[in-house]
Amino acid sequence: MYRSLAITFLSTTIWIQFSLGQTSDIVKQLLPDGNPLELNMPNPSEKDTAIQQLKEARASAPGKDVQQIAFLLALLKADYESNRDYLLWVLKGCDTPKIVHGCDDMTPVYLISLYEHGHPEILPSLFRSSLQNYNASGSEALGGLLSDLVVKSPNIFLDNLKSFPVSEQKEICYSAGLADGGGMAPENLKNLEKRLDVLNDEMADTCIRQIEKANKPGINDNDE
Repeated sequence: MYRSLAITFLSTTIWIQFSLGQTSDIVKQLLPDGNPLELNMPNPSEKDTAIQQLKEARASAPGKDVQQIAFLLALLKADYESNRDYLLWVLKGCDTPKIVHGCDDMTPVYLISLYEHGHPEILPSLFRSSLQNYNASGSEALGGLLSDLVVKSPNIFLDNLKSFPVSEQKEICYSAGLADGGGMAPENLKNLEKRLDVLNDEMADTCIRQIEKANKPGINDNDE
């Protein structure tokens, strides 16, 4: 299951090192191993320095690092829209068998992290990407997000779901049922069935049927 990302703070010593010219290390310091679960964010007084050094690093960074830098700049709300849109453009590269734009395992993870950090406008794009993502690890991350969201915040899930045609609603709900590939915890499924049942809503009823189907042994499709 996708879990909330923990944030820790960098020591003053690290930022003194950055100010002495070690700009190329900033991505590794803020995002160790490219993993948002190990994210280190600067103190408010260090934010401007971090942004400047990230922008300097981007000028000579290889493609993978550009994606990481865009994520960090977006988190720091530096040119947020352009950096967010760049990541969304990269994510679209996974919607064809011949993956392009540098889309990789971490692309949806960075966007999920942005969503978790208070950017709900990203959610429809994540729903859309879950319909056809040819990166296996990325697809699992999206399924984990959908599963967590429908269990914890079913109203938010359904509000975003209703903008899709019925056929795609079924696919999204099925993906939510699969979660990260291992299906939902039985207790979560049972509680969700109760919560959606009381809504007495056709879309919610259709959705829970797909979620239940995804959790039946031997079922591998989302047809009615």
